Amino acid sequence: MSRTEGYLIPSLDRSHAGFYRCIVRNRLGALMQRRTEVQVAYMANFESGEKFLSVSQGNAAVIRAPRISTFPRPQVTWFRDGRKISPSGRIAITMENTLVILSTVAPDTGRYYVQAVNDKNGENKTSQPITLTVESAPADPIAPVIIIPPKNTSVIFGFPEVTMECVANARPLIKLSIIWKKDGVPFRSGFSDFHRKLTILNPKIRDAGYYECEAVLRSSSVPSVSAGAFLSVLEPPQLILEPEHHMTAEIEKVVDIPCQAQGVPLPVIYWYKDATLITRLNVPRYKVLSNGSLQISGLMPDDTGMFQCFARNDAGEVQTFTYLAVTSISPNITKGPSDSTVIDGLSVILSCETSGAPRPAITWQRGEKVLASGSVQLPRFTLLESGSLLISPSHISDAGSYTCLAINSRGVDEASGDLVVWARTRITNPPQEQSVIKGTMAVLTCGVTHDPNVVIRHVWQKDGAIIDVNAIPRMRVDEAGTLYISQTWSGDIGLYTCKVLSVGGNDSRSAQVRVRQLPHAPENLAAQLSTSEKRAISLTWSKAFDGNSPLLHYILEVSENIPTVPPGNVHTEAINSTTIRFTWTPPSPQFINGINQGYKVGVIGDHEEWLLVHQLANEPDARSLVVPNLNPFTHYRFRMRQVNIVGTSLPSQLSRKIQTLQAPPDMAPANVTLRTASETSLWLRWVPLPESEYNGNQESVGYKIKYGKSDGNGSTLSHIIQDRIEREFTIEDLEEWTEYRVQVQAFNAIGSGPWSPEVRGRTRESVPGPPVGILFPEVRTTSVRLVWQPPVEPNGIILAYQITYRLNTSNTNTATVDVLNPSTRQYTATGLKPECSYVFRITAQTRKGWGEAAEALVVTTEKRVRPQPPSKPVIQQQDVQSRNVLLSWEPGSDGLSPVRLNPFTSYKFRVKATNDIGDSEYSEESDSVTTLQADFFTPPKPPAEEKINGILLGYRIRYRELVYDSYKSFTLRSVNNPNAKWSELTLPTAPPQNVQVQSSTATQLDLTWEPPPPEAQNGDIQGYKIYYWEFQRQNETEKLKTLFLPETNVKLKNLTGYTTYLISVSAFNAAGDGPRSIPIRSRTQQAGVSKIVTVDVKGNSPRWMKIKDLSDGVTYTYRIKAKTYTYGPEIEANITTGPGEGAPGPPGEPLIYRYGSAITIHWSSGDAGKAPISRYVIEARPSDEGLWDILIKDVPKEVTSYTFGMDILKQGVSYDFRVIAVNDYGYGTPSSPSPSVSGNNTKTSALAHEEIMSLDNGRFPALELNNRRLSVKNSFCRKNGIYNR
Repeated sequence: MSRTEGYLIPSLDRSHAGFYRCIVRNRLGALMQRRTEVQVAYMANFESGEKFLSVSQGNAAVIRAPRISTFPRPQVTWFRDGRKISPSGRIAITMENTLVILSTVAPDTGRYYVQAVNDKNGENKTSQPITLTVESAPADPIAPVIIIPPKNTSVIFGFPEVTMECVANARPLIKLSIIWKKDGVPFRSGFSDFHRKLTILNPKIRDAGYYECEAVLRSSSVPSVSAGAFLSVLEPPQLILEPEHHMTAEIEKVVDIPCQAQGVPLPVIYWYKDATLITRLNVPRYKVLSNGSLQISGLMPDDTGMFQCFARNDAGEVQTFTYLAVTSISPNITKGPSDSTVIDGLSVILSCETSGAPRPAITWQRGEKVLASGSVQLPRFTLLESGSLLISPSHISDAGSYTCLAINSRGVDEASGDLVVWARTRITNPPQEQSVIKGTMAVLTCGVTHDPNVVIRHVWQKDGAIIDVNAIPRMRVDEAGTLYISQTWSGDIGLYTCKVLSVGGNDSRSAQVRVRQLPHAPENLAAQLSTSEKRAISLTWSKAFDGNSPLLHYILEVSENIPTVPPGNVHTEAINSTTIRFTWTPPSPQFINGINQGYKVGVIGDHEEWLLVHQLANEPDARSLVVPNLNPFTHYRFRMRQVNIVGTSLPSQLSRKIQTLQAPPDMAPANVTLRTASETSLWLRWVPLPESEYNGNQESVGYKIKYGKSDGNGSTLSHIIQDRIEREFTIEDLEEWTEYRVQVQAFNAIGSGPWSPEVRGRTRESVPGPPVGILFPEVRTTSVRLVWQPPVEPNGIILAYQITYRLNTSNTNTATVDVLNPSTRQYTATGLKPECSYVFRITAQTRKGWGEAAEALVVTTEKRVRPQPPSKPVIQQQDVQSRNVLLSWEPGSDGLSPVRLNPFTSYKFRVKATNDIGDSEYSEESDSVTTLQADFFTPPKPPAEEKINGILLGYRIRYRELVYDSYKSFTLRSVNNPNAKWSELTLPTAPPQNVQVQSSTATQLDLTWEPPPPEAQNGDIQGYKIYYWEFQRQNETEKLKTLFLPETNVKLKNLTGYTTYLISVSAFNAAGDGPRSIPIRSRTQQAGVSKIVTVDVKGNSPRWMKIKDLSDGVTYTYRIKAKTYTYGPEIEANITTGPGEGAPGPPGEPLIYRYGSAITIHWSSGDAGKAPISRYVIEARPSDEGLWDILIKDVPKEVTSYTFGMDILKQGVSYDFRVIAVNDYGYGTPSSPSPSVSGNNTKTSALAHEEIMSLDNGRFPALELNNRRLSVKNSFCRKNGIYNR
């Protein structure tokens, strides 16, 4: 070290580069200064070897500078064939010195090299050449691509600037724009190098965040690309809590040296003692706390020294220090022993709390004798951690003076106290157990020995309760504590305890006192005729209380004085459903034969034994009583007995039969289950109430069903079932693919019982409604972009969207079709013809298929504007009829966009034109009219061609109803014909003709009809409404089904089996509904098997059969017998459909994948049930048949997928799959069906879900119960029209 306190490095070279610290030492310790960095400038050579690079024309060429070892970073210049390269709109030189040539062309071919100059030592180097070859390629547009993305960057707060970089390529390059954003917000300044660099001046903490560059190709539908990186603004550490530069602490104490810092990122705290990192000292007493402070426990003299705290992060470091001095203090007794008194045998603690550094050593003495210290401990004397002395147990001889000595290296301190030991109070003559004769005296002694200085007190207790001898004349206690009890009786029997209380201790002793008395009368005396003596009676009884003395003998007395007459005129009256009131007259006193002790009431129901239901004790004058807690709506009869001290009388005559009142049911229907029935219905089942729970007339018992959507939307509906034995109900008219919650309660004529627990179920999927909100935000001459929203009624999980578009003048066979992912909400159609009208149709798909389409028109032009308003509508009074009016107007310009129309009705009008850009201004209002009579008028001429400004698609009429010549609002109605000059609003005046209905199944009716006569249609029929209800229950069961197409047939499904329905049909047009047809009657078929079905099977057929179309949860009886020349005996078995107890649960929903001409079905395992799964069964069905057949019967239990060929499937037929697990308890619950797919063995467009198909390899006869016929099928495929075997 030189005298200037500097450090000289001779002959500096690269090995001397690094960080240096200065450490200062003196007698107090050592301090370490902040580090200093020494940098050494140098430059090596570029890596050797020529490199070659080739790119396709139009793409970007990225030429990275060859590697070179140098410090500091050199100034780099790029050359091509000897000419310097400067950045331009097509040339970028990155901050990493990478050369990027954008949108390369053939002339970019050449040899490139780089020259590096070290500013510190003046050296310069030139790299080997890099040969670039640009290969020819079509001059097609190239979508934007980011070549050099931004990198995560850190900058220290206070630096003047920081730069983010992003290089992108596209063709044409002139239309490429780079947009910089921070956390999604675009920048407006700070750009350089053609927006490829973003510079933030004087970066602050708030400038940290996510920076994104977006490359956009202007005037193009090609999507933009983006990339981003994080900018971190670092803040050097700052100390927010420092220790004082000099700290003093006592030896063996605990000291905390504070040190807290802040910064970005949060600094890490390092502690040094005398320039040495404390973690290297291996001193467990040194602990760095979570807040950064250093805690030293059990201070020692060696802990004296310099302690430094360094706070470091990526932005730098800061330090502080303190000098810690550890001191010692002479001992001081802060709490010495006090004079104490203790009872012989108990424990006592003599206090001695001290202070001092180092911690004083404690020694206890009595006189000159050492009792306890750090090295000495006598029996019964314990030195506690606090320095106090524990004596346990104490003896009389321990009385005396005790001294506590506190000693350390700085001196001695002492304190003394006296201990007094009292003799313990004890009962030496305890009470003894006694047995005295009733009426004599009992004496209980309680002699005590105690310390003469102690006053004692006697307390006597009986059975735990204190005896107050002053309140009981028969008892007294003398001075010696003896208890005297005179004139004893049975109430004196018990356990007596003597307690002695004193400051010298407490003691207690107990003794039992028994009083001998007369025995009680024998119990349960029974008499019966003797079997050996004709004039003798045998008596039996139970032993009663013996009076606390052995029995000597029994005395038998005979008497006939029991009541001989029962109460009379017994009447009953029902008060409520569970209570009856009694009245009666007592017997004559001459027949009571003693004192009337009370009455006994018995009850009996139908075919039951008599029961004692109530007893009036000690109420001989009672003449009525109320018998509670009976069963509602139950018959009872009663009889009575009376009792005196001798016994009980004979029963009275029977009361009349009486019935309790009715009450609401006390319980809810049990075992409520809910299953899916169809897209719009759920099947509810429950166990009816037992008759004993009706609580009322069985004819009034029924059930109420309450149901509503699980999400709480919509109203809660209910249905009443009057049949008390009904156990199921189909809830219909529900929304597709919606979860419902359902509850059931029983009711009778009095009221309703409790609701059952809530059950939930979901309806099946259906085809979706049309997508909504179709708009064309971007329209060009050759392309359009349309956006839409999902259907309001998805009716299931949307799997895909289908876009179809064509010229408005062409047929549907020339349309372009595209299938999109279900998450897509926009679509761009390109390659369109300019100035043409196109029709776009959008449909959504669920598992049930494609839904209703939404249509929209658009014109490929960039001249679209809002349409001009039509002229004022003209309405003449002679053109007003009772149900229609006549409007006329002149059209304005349609703005080269199709007009969208919405139909309504009204009485006063104004008109505006509409396209997808918007609405025109309204025309002037028409004159006021009222709907009375009408005349014709001459329609106006169409507008001139030059005023239309595009394709005129229609008009919009706005009208309102006049109320006392004033109006408030308008209603809209659309006229879709662009050539229309008038609009006539008239309803159909006749119903549909020739309505016919045919019963198809137990749940379906097929309905056909013909349209109304042409002269009564009054315009185009837009659809039909079908009204149907159960016979004689129209108000409760009427339902409506609407067809929005002019079809003349419909299938009414999900009906109740074997039920008569009435059906009526009406037609509607744009004006509204026409009259309904006369209702016609038809009845559905019986559900399930209502009679015995007999099937003959050939002897060479398989010995098993599949029975289809059974009802779930129903028990069927099967009988089988064999035949040679005649039938032999039969066997019989009952089988209940549905999985049995212990059978497996449903596997997961199957997933289907197609590989060429093969199909693979995957599933996941479900609940195994009460036994391991032994195999799986795969079933399949055509989607439109509804009947499942076995596809694969024995799939190993370890397998959860299966592959088969597609050549056995019928073209154009859709198939479903499901999987069933099997264990020792039988077949389990089937899985949910897979999505329905077509059996076409052709390559299809990729959808958001995989297609599925299935087959049946089983050979078995099948009995279909709906048509009562036997069909023998060789295979599933043959059933569906394919014969491949």
